[in-house]
Amino acid sequence: RCYASWFLFPRMSWVLALLTLVSFGDASLPDWSILNGRSTQPTCVDIPKNLSLCHGIGYSKMRLPNLLNHDSMAEVSQQAGSWIPLWNVRCHPDTQLFLCSLFSPVCLDRLIFPCRSLCEQVKSGCEARMRAYGFPWPDMLRCDKFPIDNDMCILPMSGKQASRGKTESCETCSPVETYENILDNYCRAKFVIKTRIRRQKKNQLFIRKPKVYKNQQNKDGLLMAGKLILREADQCCHELLRKKKDKTVIMGFEENGELIPTFVMPWTRKSKALRQAVRMFDNVDCSDPTVVSQGSILETPEPRKGRSNARKKDKNPRRKRKRKRVKAKQATKDQ
Repeated sequence: RCYASWFLFPRMSWVLALLTLVSFGDASLPDWSILNGRSTQPTCVDIPKNLSLCHGIGYSKMRLPNLLNHDSMAEVSQQAGSWIPLWNVRCHPDTQLFLCSLFSPVCLDRLIFPCRSLCEQVKSGCEARMRAYGFPWPDMLRCDKFPIDNDMCILPMSGKQASRGKTESCETCSPVETYENILDNYCRAKFVIKTRIRRQKKNQLFIRKPKVYKNQQNKDGLLMAGKLILREADQCCHELLRKKKDKTVIMGFEENGELIPTFVMPWTRKSKALRQAVRMFDNVDCSDPTVVSQGSILETPEPRKGRSNARKKDKNPRRKRKRKRVKAKQATKDQ
């Protein structure tokens, strides 16, 4: 019943790191069969497409049984699938790395475990979000089960990501565009609006009259005043704010008489995730622990274009009038 997430970074970096670990070798590394209580040797299998959490992560083959003692792909896919909604919430950059090291361990000569620090960092980033939706951190992922940091386990990678310029300060104006992440931010925000940005002056953001989707703190006056305060750390908003004609979804909270944005995303009809999330705004029950998990964007089928176009034609008033005229002429000829 749990979920997972990460911000994608260059995948080959940690795949190469795994290969480097194996090249050193370590006679003290526990034997696979002893660790899992099995007498049989593991097998290497392709990571299937229906293993959405780990398919396409940078390597194509995994070991069975895995580190969670799943010995069939059906069991692996079923168990890993329950983590996908929180993965789309993006609670920590390294969560997919951590989970896939357990659900689909890379097929190498030696077994590579996640380091304890990797588990602890992912837990610290995701546990509170999980509890908010009624899901405790599971015992099977208890961090003291994993080895203390050493050269033969998988270390956290989010530090390398930050060094490439993707830091936490960018999160407000570059949120991940998934249904779960948008809805999760909606539930945690105190106000949610759609508006256009007029101008920016230092850390002050001036907006046009907004359409209000949520106003939990009853700050109508502040919202109509049209001034938001960006935190000093939000240094990645400048590119987005240049597009003043575009509509923008903004979420945030009020603090000391100021409106603080925590989520800024361009409003575009091309975004399937945004369209689905906005349709839920009026009816969503944020106290429901399954509100995010039940609406997984990954499980929503694509619309059938043929049927959609047919419906649009039926609703076109000009075409309706033309069809009526054609029918009338045909009826006259028949008479």
